[in-house]
Amino acid sequence: MTAVVSERMDFRSTSEAIGALPWMRDLRARAAKLAGDLDWPDSHAMRPWKYYDAHRIGVTPETGAAHTAVKILGPAFAVRFSEAAGPAAQVLKRHFGSAVRLETDRLTALHYAFLQDGVLVNVPENAEPTEPIRIVSKIAGAGLGGPHTLIVTGANSRITVVEEFESTDDDAAVVLPVAEVIPGPGSEVRYYVVHRWGARTKVFANQRFLGRESDGAFRNLQIVLGGEIVKGHLESSLEGRGTTSELLGLTYGTGSNQADFFTLQDHIGPDTRSDLKYKAALKDESSAIYYGLTKVGLGAKNADANQENRNLLLSKTARADSDPVLEILTSDIIRAAHGATAGPVDQEQLFYLQARGIPYDAAEDMLVHAFLEDVLSRVPDLALREELVAMLEERLDA
Repeated sequence: MTAVVSERMDFRSTSEAIGALPWMRDLRARAAKLAGDLDWPDSHAMRPWKYYDAHRIGVTPETGAAHTAVKILGPAFAVRFSEAAGPAAQVLKRHFGSAVRLETDRLTALHYAFLQDGVLVNVPENAEPTEPIRIVSKIAGAGLGGPHTLIVTGANSRITVVEEFESTDDDAAVVLPVAEVIPGPGSEVRYYVVHRWGARTKVFANQRFLGRESDGAFRNLQIVLGGEIVKGHLESSLEGRGTTSELLGLTYGTGSNQADFFTLQDHIGPDTRSDLKYKAALKDESSAIYYGLTKVGLGAKNADANQENRNLLLSKTARADSDPVLEILTSDIIRAAHGATAGPVDQEQLFYLQARGIPYDAAEDMLVHAFLEDVLSRVPDLALREELVAMLEERLDA
């Protein structure tokens, strides 16, 4: 198989921001070599790639870097990798690449090889800022882009991070975002991601919550409002006693958009809890694919796991494929449940609204809004919830 990366590829232009760090240069060089050595994911042998042939991604040895612009707003716990100094630089060196390792697969290796810069969110113990940290990443042009977000928190802290990804319909980039979340004991991370990509942008994201400390909590939301394809590999590793994970997702698909998520809720330690709810409303020829694996290991006594995927088909050509899976190795658990549905808008609900004088189209829109906004009702911050609802409604009304 032809290598994606060759010695002819020049990474200097993509490393100006972070290339001054010797350990970062070494890591990028190893990633470049791995990207050339590793194969593409096999859609026949690898279940998460069943519905998308990785060879369609379109990366060649001549692929350059797309321009990535990152803006940070909010509390002063976040810094760009290129600006990290003192203790922040040590935290970055210690944790960068520890949750999502560059050896994971070819796409992850490409992310590290092409990385221009990233954001470190470094929260001290007992900190609880009232405002969220906001990260806006804009990708421009063609080529590869790969924003990286590393969230590290101290004991008993609480932090909310909102990250928005954007591109235009003219940007034919391949974007490889990576997010690593490493909480301290008793801390909670709320990480909300909004995908507002252009119609030609392909996105292959990798995210991992590494819950090694006791009573750490992770609450994640993925909102897909655009993109040719948005494919996510999202893992929650629940190792410490009492760690919890909540994975939420909503997709509104139009045209030929494709949203494709693989999730892993990996219960390793005792007294762990995970909950998942993913919903998609699909029009035209759009599609949503969900493959979720809940694993309960031998040491996961008193695990409580739930997995729910619901899909609303708004046209005859829209498609949803759902495959929630349980792998349970111990009987000493509280719960391990899963469920999936796919179908049109409920006709009885439509009739009820029409019987009260609401036209068909308006009634259907009301039901779609309610179906998707049910996911956003899980966001505890009322002001932030209303902001996310406004983003969704803007997309629905477009």
